[in-house]
Amino acid sequence: MLGKWISRRPWRIPNNPLVGKSPPRKFLSQSSATRQRNQIIPRGIHTARDRLLAPVNGRRGARTLFTESIPSILVPPAIFIGLLLALWTWKCFWIVVLQDRLLYLSWLPPLSRSENISDYEGEFRGVQWTEKRIRSLDGTKLALCEGRFPSKPSEGSVVQRKKSVVICYFQGNGGSTPLRLPLLSQVMCAIKEASGSSDTNHVEYVVVALSYRGYWKSSGRATQSGIETDAQAFLEWVRETYATPDTDLQVVLWGHSLGAAVASAATVTHLARTPSKGPSKEETSPGTVALPIAGLILEAPISSIKDMLISLYPQKWLPYRYLWPFSWNTWDVAATLERLAQYKKGIPSSTALSVGNASTVPPILLMSAENDEVIPLWVADHLEERARNLHHDVKRKNVKAALHVEGPLKVDGRNALVDFILRVSGSK
Repeated sequence: MLGKWISRRPWRIPNNPLVGKSPPRKFLSQSSATRQRNQIIPRGIHTARDRLLAPVNGRRGARTLFTESIPSILVPPAIFIGLLLALWTWKCFWIVVLQDRLLYLSWLPPLSRSENISDYEGEFRGVQWTEKRIRSLDGTKLALCEGRFPSKPSEGSVVQRKKSVVICYFQGNGGSTPLRLPLLSQVMCAIKEASGSSDTNHVEYVVVALSYRGYWKSSGRATQSGIETDAQAFLEWVRETYATPDTDLQVVLWGHSLGAAVASAATVTHLARTPSKGPSKEETSPGTVALPIAGLILEAPISSIKDMLISLYPQKWLPYRYLWPFSWNTWDVAATLERLAQYKKGIPSSTALSVGNASTVPPILLMSAENDEVIPLWVADHLEERARNLHHDVKRKNVKAALHVEGPLKVDGRNALVDFILRVSGSK
């Protein structure tokens, strides 16, 4: 009975009326066309989805040219190595493109550009800090901090000529200027104690810290050429502000980390612009005095961009250490020392300072940190060797148990710094 019901099911395919009969002539052409299509499309594939899923040339699981050229067991390692190389190439590309953003870390720590001098007022130890605004040589607005001890009214005899020692500070590549004011205040207090006199009307010590373009409240975007321009405008402002006919001015340039490269480059540019044989008529005019650079302090300096990449990526198998040819930032303290040697006059630095020759190469203090986590110790060794080979007046101080920013915070490092400043400025 079940078999009879199945034979009468409603979905049963109706009998083909053409079965057992020869097909009409009008269907012969269609049958030949169908046979031609069947030769191209495999049998059983009649929908668009089936055509997409159809194997190429009728073969399922065919391998590509790449996978056919290597054994099957090596396909996964080859894919992994290819992805790794692609990742390294992608990262190297962005390191080169965004090198200014990665080198000039004005955005670290977060909110550093919104800091104010008053945020660190409790750590100034009697030093009075004020904010100044200047313009770079290309018109960019720059901010700087000026620190000094409050002056006391003079009693008794009036000093006809006073002495002023101005320390120009060039910061590293990260953070804001107010963040460094407590450290600079400690150095100022140490100088005051070591000078043996509390009367700042005769010898005035001033620290001015430059904020490069793109840093803190300075406008613009940080680049090497822009920072070099800012340094020259900074020294020009120092000359116009502190170099007066009735003032015996001595200037000391102090650069930390990347700032060491900025300070040394600024010294070379200043010497290049200063006449080698006495002041010119323009400089001897009333109210115009040459800027005498008495000393150069290189604290935890970088040697070059190449050495910096090698120190950051010491593993030779990493490709990032080999990207220095693609860098358009060419800071190089070692090369600057060679350029400084071209301006030597063949006379001792102490004699040059005594005669007030502004174009004489200043003595150099090379201060390194023993436990520097950023700049390895061999960089300072290399710079010291290069400076001595060039016959520079260089003094080396390796601060024990100090990190990258702790040189002046340690007692022996601060004492060496203060002693150098007093010696080259003639205050000791």
